[in-house]
Amino acid sequence: MDKDKQRHLTQLLNFVKEQYDHPDNKEFAAGIQSLVINDIRKEERGKWSEQISEIYELCLMKNLREQAEDLYKVFPLTGIADKLVGYYVEMENARRRNDFDSFGLNLYLQVELIAETIIRDETFIKAYDGIRKLKPLTRYDMDKQSYVRINDKRKDSEGKDVFVDTVDKYLIYKSENYGKPLVSLYAMDKVKIVIYMVCFLAKVEKYPRNAVYSECMDTLFALYNVRCHDSHSGVNVTPEQEAKYERLHEDKTMNYLRFLGFLLSFIKGVSQNFPLPDSVLSLAGIAK
Repeated sequence: MDKDKQRHLTQLLNFVKEQYDHPDNKEFAAGIQSLVINDIRKEERGKWSEQISEIYELCLMKNLREQAEDLYKVFPLTGIADKLVGYYVEMENARRRNDFDSFGLNLYLQVELIAETIIRDETFIKAYDGIRKLKPLTRYDMDKQSYVRINDKRKDSEGKDVFVDTVDKYLIYKSENYGKPLVSLYAMDKVKIVIYMVCFLAKVEKYPRNAVYSECMDTLFALYNVRCHDSHSGVNVTPEQEAKYERLHEDKTMNYLRFLGFLLSFIKGVSQNFPLPDSVLSLAGIAK
């Protein structure tokens, strides 16, 4: 600022101050006060808005954590509870932002962590080793007045009928992994095994519960598709997988609820049936 302009502004300021202090210029003084106060309020409103947003965010995250802790408060796998709560908070926060990929990833991470923990339990390993060669499905036999195990007929890649005659073949993706230790299997195989052994108590009724199991598996594979899409960012995703993802994303409002329902059923099944109940241990030939 040049010296002449600075001198003129100083003279103007002195003049305004004289007029402001003069008792006969109350209206002028009030006008000056309103201008100053309005500027202060604008600045304060900006700060208040920022503070309110921060408080709202903190309250929201606190509520999400409380919800997650309440969901997992009676969960039998206490050693992983903190991680599960963290994933749940991230999942729900992603849903709030309408971030479908992050939502699906953090939901899947809860399921995967639970399954990875269970398949390392020694009793669970022994139970699956005793059950893996049994037939996977059951139906009610009127003559025997009890449930009997039966084969499941499916179509192969050429459209021919093939029979699934063991639990391993029913659950494990690749034939070369039949009979292998649980820890060496694919993550999805582990999840499917836990769902079958724990949530469905090592049997799936052909009628009508197989429809429930099939819906459970369909939802799991849909969830896995979203998880892979988020993790791989389109890398190594086949055109078929991408097309399935697009369909899921188009109906993401419905799938938010569908995936949450799957998670709730999974957590409920594990909470009720793990450690494995006597019915499953007996089926596996493990002494009570």
